[in-house]
Amino acid sequence: MAKGLSRDVIIKSVLHAAFIRSPGGISLSDVADDLNVKKASLYNHFFSREDIMESTLDFCGKYYSSITFSPPDLDSVAQRYSAETVFKGVVDRYVKMHEKLPLIEVYTFVQSQKYFSKKAAFIVQNELKKITSQTEQILEALLKNQKINVQEKSIPACAKWFCSGVSSILCDYIIAKKQLIMDNPESGEGELFSLPADSSSLETVEKLVSDFCALFMNAS
Repeated sequence: MAKGLSRDVIIKSVLHAAFIRSPGGISLSDVADDLNVKKASLYNHFFSREDIMESTLDFCGKYYSSITFSPPDLDSVAQRYSAETVFKGVVDRYVKMHEKLPLIEVYTFVQSQKYFSKKAAFIVQNELKKITSQTEQILEALLKNQKINVQEKSIPACAKWFCSGVSSILCDYIIAKKQLIMDNPESGEGELFSLPADSSSLETVEKLVSDFCALFMNAS
C-alpha cells in the first residue's frame, strides 16, 4: 500500500482531476498519475472507478452539509444591522466561500454530475432547500426585529425566489472563476485559487440583494 495514500487523498485527487478535465474525462490512470502511485494502489481503497466516483459524491454531500448560509449568531445580527447589510454579508460570504478549495472543486463536480446521477441531483436540490430554509430563518429574525415589512405567510415564497437568484448568480460566478483559473495555469498550486475575483459578478450579487431588499424592506 502506497505510503500516505488514503480514501480522502484519492477523493481530493479525483476532485482536482475532474475540475481540470471534467468528471467524465478522467480515468483511474489519471488519478494514479496525479498521486504518483500505481493504478493498482487505488484498488486497496476502492473496488472500481464507479466506487471512487460514488464515494466522491458522498464526500461532496457531507462537505455541503457542513457549511451554513445564515450567520450562527442570527438573532444578534438581526438586531444590530439593517436587512440589506445582513443579506449582503450572508451572500457575499457564501459566494466567496465557493472560490476556495475544496468547495470550488466540490461545486463543479456535483453540478456537472447532476444530470447523470441521482445522488448528485439530490445534493444540489438539498443544498438549495437548505439555503432556502436558512433564508426563511433570516427573514423571520428580521421581521421579529422590525427590520422588514412583509407578511409572515409570504416569507417562504420570498426565500425561494431569492435563493433561486443566488444559485443562478453563483453558477455564473463559478463559471467565470473556473475560466480564469484555466486561463492561468502558470499560477501554480496555492496561487491558482486566489486569482482576482470577478468584480462584475460581485456587483450583480449586490444588485440582487439591493433589489430584493427594496421590494419589502424598510431602511430602519
